[in-house]
Amino acid sequence: MLITLINPPSPRGAPSARFIPLGLGYLVAYLEENHFEVNVIDYQTKEITKQELVTELSRNQPKIVGVTTSTLTYKSAIDIVKTVKETLPNSYTILGGPHVTVLDEQTLNESPEVDIIVRGEGENTLLEIAEYVDKQKIKKIDNIKGITIRKQSRIMRTIDRSFIKDLDELPHPAFHHFDLNKYTISGKKYLPIITSRGCPFQCTFCLASKMCGTGFRTRSPEKVADELEWLRDVHKADIFAFYDDTFTFDMNRAYKICEEIKNRNIDLPWDCRTRVDRINPRILVKMREANCKLIHFGVESGSQKMLNSMKKGTTVEQNARGIKMAKESGIGVAISVVVGYPGETKELLKETFDFIRKTEPDYVYVCQAIPYPGTEMYDELKKLGWEVSSDWDRYDEQTAVFENPLLSSLEIDEMRGKFYDDFFSPTYFLRKSIKKDFYSQTMAHATLNHLLWRIKFPKWFFSSFRKLVPRRDES
Repeated sequence: MLITLINPPSPRGAPSARFIPLGLGYLVAYLEENHFEVNVIDYQTKEITKQELVTELSRNQPKIVGVTTSTLTYKSAIDIVKTVKETLPNSYTILGGPHVTVLDEQTLNESPEVDIIVRGEGENTLLEIAEYVDKQKIKKIDNIKGITIRKQSRIMRTIDRSFIKDLDELPHPAFHHFDLNKYTISGKKYLPIITSRGCPFQCTFCLASKMCGTGFRTRSPEKVADELEWLRDVHKADIFAFYDDTFTFDMNRAYKICEEIKNRNIDLPWDCRTRVDRINPRILVKMREANCKLIHFGVESGSQKMLNSMKKGTTVEQNARGIKMAKESGIGVAISVVVGYPGETKELLKETFDFIRKTEPDYVYVCQAIPYPGTEMYDELKKLGWEVSSDWDRYDEQTAVFENPLLSSLEIDEMRGKFYDDFFSPTYFLRKSIKKDFYSQTMAHATLNHLLWRIKFPKWFFSSFRKLVPRRDES
């Protein structure tokens, strides 16, 4: 029995940074390990017309077609599923990902062409669906945990599935199904790895805990190093990216991973994401010795009032110390900040831009506050009666999807534009272009785009930097 899994395209006009769909890679690998045949259609690496999709589906005749989707790609995912049902009306169509996990019932009510929603982690759930369709172990579909289906003209949610406890049991992601040469940055093969799942923090704008829970589950340092060697030797990686939400949440474990990297001579540059309150000089020195070149901090704001509103759990002083500590250790620093959050004013936004100028991180990603469905922020705006756009194509983190009465989107654009002109200056470009390392060259390229086009075309500028910073709903 053949299963087809699809990575849908982003809307035209959205910042066009490609990230290997790591979650999809794990799903494919898990199915193949359990003896199912899988093929992948990846819209992110080539344009596929509707007729080409119809031709491929007609030729392969998959019994199951699954599409992974974020909020931004939801509309294109629905269009794909419609084509699947038109072509193969007896196939099982499945959607998974953060958007449909939280809007599962709404999705089934609005889209009759979707048969099954997989909520949360998908490996075991999708395997059991495959076994049900293939008439193996599972006899009744409503015995499968973690799905939302239609049954007797009503929507039925089965009980939630427990999260995978031992992540070491998962196989390496099935990257052989993807054209990795299309997932390059500045000509380098930039390959991701994830060493943990789950986020114990409760930021109001984030979906991480909805997908993977609040418990911190890990892979062993030995297994992590095994996969890094595999990425280097089999897939010829040039750079690694740790996609964990908080790589150093357990600093002792992160230290051991760095020791494994050093002991095995895995001498490739890498970057990671973490929090300023989960680092210390000891771990930073060890990370630098293991060839970490860049740390991403979700600073979010230079205003303590806004940090409190976002329930970030950090202070402005901690953010400043964390940036300084990382830079002093010899590791580059990228930060992301959120603008236009409910309650923010021009004065509070100015505090954020002043903070960036004062702390001088190496790279900055400024993103619009986005109330993704399922987040506390989304629920709060609904309670306040604020109008939130349901045009999911706009959820690209550069477009306002609600109007803040204290700070208009026009004011945000003007202040952000002035900040860009100051920060991404000709001097910054020269400073980065002189350096020949991967990260400096990537930012030099992004800054050159900005200098050539200014802020007139901000999405094009951010497509260059976003290559290093996944959206908050696609990790």
